[in-house]
Amino acid sequence: MPHRRHVVELPAMSPGGGRRLVIHRFGPAGGRPKVYLQAAIHANELPGTMALHHLMPMLAAADRLGRIRGEIVVAPAVNPIGLSQLVGNNHLGRYDLLGRDNFNRNWLDLSHAVAERVRGRLGADAARNVARIRRAAREALEAMRPASELQALRVEVMKRSVDADIVLDLHCDLEAVLHLFISRRDWPGRAEALAADLGAEATLYNDPYPEALTFSGVHSALWARLAARFPDAAIPQACFSATVEYRGQHQVNHRLGAADARNLYRFLVRQGAIAGRAGPLARPKADATPIEGMDVGYAPRTGFVVYLLPAGARVRTGQPVCEIIDPWDARGPRARLAVRARTDGVLFSRKPDGRLAWPGAVLFRIAGARPLAHRKGLSGLDD
Repeated sequence: MPHRRHVVELPAMSPGGGRRLVIHRFGPAGGRPKVYLQAAIHANELPGTMALHHLMPMLAAADRLGRIRGEIVVAPAVNPIGLSQLVGNNHLGRYDLLGRDNFNRNWLDLSHAVAERVRGRLGADAARNVARIRRAAREALEAMRPASELQALRVEVMKRSVDADIVLDLHCDLEAVLHLFISRRDWPGRAEALAADLGAEATLYNDPYPEALTFSGVHSALWARLAARFPDAAIPQACFSATVEYRGQHQVNHRLGAADARNLYRFLVRQGAIAGRAGPLARPKADATPIEGMDVGYAPRTGFVVYLLPAGARVRTGQPVCEIIDPWDARGPRARLAVRARTDGVLFSRKPDGRLAWPGAVLFRIAGARPLAHRKGLSGLDD
């Protein structure tokens, strides 16, 4: 079946308003594995959109040749609300200006609604259970009557993604190396293959699932929550869902976009969604590490930030990562306060040099293998 383009109209929030979401589908409807790819739920994060810009013509060509075995659904710019938020000559796409929600929080936890629909109907046949759970999830979404544009966006997006075998949510940071957030249940498996094919320099896992109700989190958590609720039923982790952080916000160019598209395509071939040969699977650049092992550097005072290490550097406990400089202090080096690493690991994320810091501002993140006492109980994701 050839490439199809669908337009979803969202409810207007003001007279004369109204936005729309554009979805592309490749391959046979209902084909397996089903893959859902989206970018820019934080609408000012566009490296993933650039990757999909280069990937979609490749998918269309494969579709014309009959090489797509599964169904591949692509939302290249999934947040028309955030795309429209132009304020004071700046694009503010991380938070909904109306309700102040982070666009990648408060996605729909369907586990309770699905559990009510499948209770007493699950058994030892894993494939039959998966089909029933997916059908129940679609029914739960169809029964919803969202009142606002943002609620409608979440429901309409999840109608396209909730029954997928693979869900990839493409993001970026301010300055970073390519890294992934996954569920512990998916490593090694598909997550290790994704890390290797994309060239991820850090992969961090939640166990059993994140509490922040991120988009990728609710897809993987649905299966983990149901498996915990129905321990006597055979419920596999039927959806591999990952957040892919494509480096820094300003790293949008054709060279990187084309390379990222080729890497995504190779991963889809390796997963059986597209016919072809993916080649040998390389070793990932780094093993997965726990969210509890992620050191987050916070600013202890106000000032401006200067980094001593680049993103991707390997650091040791106690090593200075950056300095907060008091601009009113005339004492030169004595006006600088070092912020140090509290673990060994990879400095995978940082803010740009010269940014103003304030007490509690996030300055950097380090992926470490050892759980940290000061991270206990934290999701690892700042808002």
